Amino acid sequence: MAEGRTAVERGVLVVFCAVFAILFTAVGYWAGLRPLASTLQAALSVQSWQPVPAHVLDAQIRKHAGSEGGTTYQVLVRYRYEVAGKSYESQRVGLNPQAGADNVGDWQERWFQTLHQAQQQGRPITVWVNPAQPSEALVDPSIRWRLQIFRLPFALVFTGVGLAAGWMLWRLLSGGDAKAPEDSPPNPLTNSHWGLWAFTLFWCGISFPMAALFWSDARAPWWVKALLCVFVAIGAGMAWAAVHQTRKVWRYRGLVMTALPSRPRAGQPVEVTLVLPPRAAQHPAADQFQLRVAQYRVDEASSGSPERRVQTLEAGTRRLALGDGHLRLVARFSLPDDAPAHGAQRSGERVDWRLELLGAEGGLELAYDLPVQASTAIGARLEVDPYAPSAAWQEEIPIGPVDAGEEGGAASPDASRLPVNVQVREGAGGWSLHFGQTPWRWSAVVAAAALVGDGWIHARLQPGAFVLPQSLWGMLAWLALLGWLLHAATRRWTLSVLDDGLLVARGSWLWSGRVQLPGAASQSLVYKLFFTNGAGDTKRDYYAVHAKNAQGELTRLTPGVHDTGTARAVGQAIAQAWKDRQGRFTPGLQRAVATEHSRPAWGGLLVAALACAWVMDARVLAWNPARHQQAARAPQVERIWAPADAQLIDAQNAGDAQALAQALQQGANPNLLADSGSSMLMLAAHRGQQEHVELLLQAGAQVDFRQTQKDSERGDTALLRAFYGGHLGVAQRLVQAGASLQARNRWDWGPVHMAAQSGCVPCLAWLQGQGQSLVEPAPASRGETPAMLAAAKGRLAALEWLHAQGVDLWSRDAHGKTALDWAQFGKQADAVRWLQERQPVAP
Repeated sequence: MAEGRTAVERGVLVVFCAVFAILFTAVGYWAGLRPLASTLQAALSVQSWQPVPAHVLDAQIRKHAGSEGGTTYQVLVRYRYEVAGKSYESQRVGLNPQAGADNVGDWQERWFQTLHQAQQQGRPITVWVNPAQPSEALVDPSIRWRLQIFRLPFALVFTGVGLAAGWMLWRLLSGGDAKAPEDSPPNPLTNSHWGLWAFTLFWCGISFPMAALFWSDARAPWWVKALLCVFVAIGAGMAWAAVHQTRKVWRYRGLVMTALPSRPRAGQPVEVTLVLPPRAAQHPAADQFQLRVAQYRVDEASSGSPERRVQTLEAGTRRLALGDGHLRLVARFSLPDDAPAHGAQRSGERVDWRLELLGAEGGLELAYDLPVQASTAIGARLEVDPYAPSAAWQEEIPIGPVDAGEEGGAASPDASRLPVNVQVREGAGGWSLHFGQTPWRWSAVVAAAALVGDGWIHARLQPGAFVLPQSLWGMLAWLALLGWLLHAATRRWTLSVLDDGLLVARGSWLWSGRVQLPGAASQSLVYKLFFTNGAGDTKRDYYAVHAKNAQGELTRLTPGVHDTGTARAVGQAIAQAWKDRQGRFTPGLQRAVATEHSRPAWGGLLVAALACAWVMDARVLAWNPARHQQAARAPQVERIWAPADAQLIDAQNAGDAQALAQALQQGANPNLLADSGSSMLMLAAHRGQQEHVELLLQAGAQVDFRQTQKDSERGDTALLRAFYGGHLGVAQRLVQAGASLQARNRWDWGPVHMAAQSGCVPCLAWLQGQGQSLVEPAPASRGETPAMLAAAKGRLAALEWLHAQGVDLWSRDAHGKTALDWAQFGKQADAVRWLQERQPVAP
């Protein structure tokens, strides 16, 4: 029955490997190796082609919408050229004659714009012609390196996986995967490096090309480039580990291990022999090689199957140099009576017994599984597992007394035995230990960086006010970061030994707590495992010292300190300090009384107050409300108009050109300002009142007067207002009257910015003809371009015209936002949809 199941399993594995080998190898060849090779071959062949002028007959760009919203582009062109008096036509653009659509970079779009402009302007382009066969020609003979990089993962990863599956298939069919006899354990390093090399190839084959693609893209976000740096660093580390493992496999190839008996039993001795090959015997650290047997517990229920070493058996290692250059290592170990079997389950973990070869400074070189068998004579004792994970956490280890010699004349604890992050201080009132909080401080730096980044991104700090997050989850996250910052940056832990007992003060600006214990509790201290850090050989245990309070309950006196020796030294120091304080007690001395408490500190109250303010919808905190109150209480002065001025402003508001002319004839001020701070000329220009503009100009209105009478005004001129209203005729008349096209308001918006917001395509075309830039940013604001403002206003006609002029709609402002982001901010659904249809998709 077992053989039938084995045959079925082998059959399933054969089919699985065959499918992987065929599919992955085919994808790797057609999508990676083949186009890579054909492109390089074409690049070499066109080196001898000659440049020839050609005329573009037609240029188009075809867009293909992907199933996941991505869009690919394909430039199509037809051009004519002459060689030796004979006319030819061709459609080839790049090195690949059958090039399809893609979105790797902007190569397709750039060539379409170049060819389309050449067609419209009737100017020739340069093409490269095969002198041996003039009917062959192309426009761009250069290699698209970004596209080549994009193909690398297919060539490396898919082909590599396919070849690995094919190798496994060959092993299965040829019987090469047959298990070695149980009495001759295999070399643990055999083929161990191939798996590491395969994963390294997979990792680097994807991360390195992706990093090259994004690093070469100036529009890619900086944080994506930084994240890819991490992946590249991990790949480099994996490659170094693969090289190191390969060297180790080469060094120990041919190693032979034997154990007598081959299946040792608990409670009995076992003699193990390792015969090292000459390469390993010549290793500089060969004279330091030691053998060791160790028991590991492996948690198979956790990700990565973490393991911990719970027991080691040491024995002297005998060395014998053999005549053929080999080195024999022999050691004899006595297995404990209660040793569980190799592979058994104990306390939810798998038991692994291993024979380990240790090199210089105890470093692990290699390990063999040792098939230990449990003894049948120990019976019920196996039910108690001294290495259960919970056993170490529950164990209370007493702290022994200080040696008699140290107690004699010591005036204070020996600070040299304490950790370096613990400061010892002694004063008239008592003796104290101040524990360092370095990890907490670093976590405070991380929390502060997160808060600063959030404040910068969301512009929380405004003039005279602070803006809280708007969403519930955003506010909860912000309060958690603030609370953590207040706690971690100011956390302190002090243990004081006073005349009237022990005082533990632990707290921060967020929370404060004190615990008081009788002094006699210091003479029966214990330490317990508090937390662990790392795993395997890098695992570090941290212990905390505890004492019993008046009710007999354990109370923690210290934070976690590394290793048992440090915990014991701290406990003995506390006990010695209490004995020392008893001998120096002064009756009748006035002492401050310490009281126990556990309550919020001022920082906790601050966090609670901010939470209450958010709940009460006070989400903008102004720290100078008196100024606003004074402004609200300020008396409103009613403006008194002259009769002619009043008639002028009424005529302007009513749009009555005849009444406006009469008011000007009666002496009205042509530069009169309305309550909004705008001049009559600005109002007329904004509304497109051509006749009003003409009358005001003839009356002497200042053509370049700026709206700067109030802080709330943005500094427009009449010309900017005309373009903002989309009135080209008015704008042209103002320019004729001397208005400057270089005018910019306080946000650095110029005529093009204003025309883009109005969606006036004739205005934009006229400004382009006057030499105005279509891509000028506004540095006094957010660095937005006219296209971004058009998107925010939903001006599709302006966006289409700007796109047709070759304006890059995907440039970013100073905050990394594109026109699409501005359209989304302005809630312009049509503009968002239009831009998304044309959005280039990163590979």
